[in-house]
Amino acid sequence: MSRQSFRWLGLACLLTSIVLSALGQLGMKAGMQEWQQIVAGQAVAGSVASLGALRPALVWLVAGLAAYGVSLLAWLAVLVRYRLSYAYPLLGLSYVLVYVGATQWPRLLESATPARTVGTLLILAGVTLVALTRDDPTQAE
Repeated sequence: MSRQSFRWLGLACLLTSIVLSALGQLGMKAGMQEWQQIVAGQAVAGSVASLGALRPALVWLVAGLAAYGVSLLAWLAVLVRYRLSYAYPLLGLSYVLVYVGATQWPRLLESATPARTVGTLLILAGVTLVALTRDDPTQAE
């Protein structure tokens, strides 16, 4: 495999891991939020939630876990190609994506406060500093 294709594959795996990690977190949150609403509604009604009633929550949970699982596999491919001191900080982008997703997705619609936004921008600045390092981030093997 040429050095150029090695880099492109590494970058694709890194981006896949970051995006799927964020999507996994958002999916799991949506599933647990749905689960809580169903169980609370059933408790008010004095009954136990059936598996059929929990199906929407389970779909979100399974989708989130699947995305997170594939993210893990992509991350393993990243670990072969990049130095950990370079790659791991880039996972901070998943925090940024989760924050944006949680505050913009109507299913979750969490509040975007000034402090959280500034903190997220600081994470983005840190990730940018790591990405701009001049030394070769790939492992010399």
